[in-house]
Amino acid sequence: MSERKCSRCGENVQAEFSFCMNCGSPVEEPDSGTARMATPDQAPKFKLVLIRGDGGQTASYSLGGKEHVAGREDGIILFPDDDTVSPSHASFFYADGRLLVKDLGSTNGTYFRLTDPVEMRNGDRFICGEQLFIVEEGLTVEPVADQDGTVFAGTPLSNWFFRLVQVLKGGKPGAVHCARKAKVIIGREKADFSFPDDKFMSHKHSQVEHRDGSLWLSDAGSRNGTFMRLRDGEERILNEGDYLFIGRQLMKVVA
Repeated sequence: MSERKCSRCGENVQAEFSFCMNCGSPVEEPDSGTARMATPDQAPKFKLVLIRGDGGQTASYSLGGKEHVAGREDGIILFPDDDTVSPSHASFFYADGRLLVKDLGSTNGTYFRLTDPVEMRNGDRFICGEQLFIVEEGLTVEPVADQDGTVFAGTPLSNWFFRLVQVLKGGKPGAVHCARKAKVIIGREKADFSFPDDKFMSHKHSQVEHRDGSLWLSDAGSRNGTFMRLRDGEERILNEGDYLFIGRQLMKVVA
């Protein structure tokens, strides 16, 4: 007696049965044209679309294989004119039917656009507009003395929940905001940490909050989004509509 395979659970089903006795799913007839469940290798493929500064699209890169390396010199997604992109910068690959990205130890990192609040760790980096920041955990500051015990004079010390440090081109620190309240708004105007000359930053762009002993980063409804740097060894699942920064290149995931 001939048997068929259930497309859902793989159990053998006798030819005269219309339903699987194991899982109850309908069993397709041979050559019926009924769609089968997609395997990981048959999962939908994506492409990356390069976004211009005005929001328009330029080049696109099909992600039809299993793994695709992006970089300045190596891989199939190349940005030879962007000196902020490392030779081998990031890898896009499929696993279990999902598209993922991981950084390959690049100098400037790979950043993903926030869709939900993310928990931060000491030393995490994020982008608002054209500004790059490092977050540092709260400190209990102590006076610094020289070798004979004399304390250096200066502004009176106070503790803070966390500290945000602007990173300038070349890696040097810029403006610093010590958060003496649990929530800090970053924006172009009338924010706790303001950058009035940044045309890519919204009036209220991002929010960093200390709550329940943890630090959280969220977008504050900005137009251009808040981007968080992938940590060392982190692999992130990508979905249609997600945005990424690699060097100065902004890309969108499209199905």
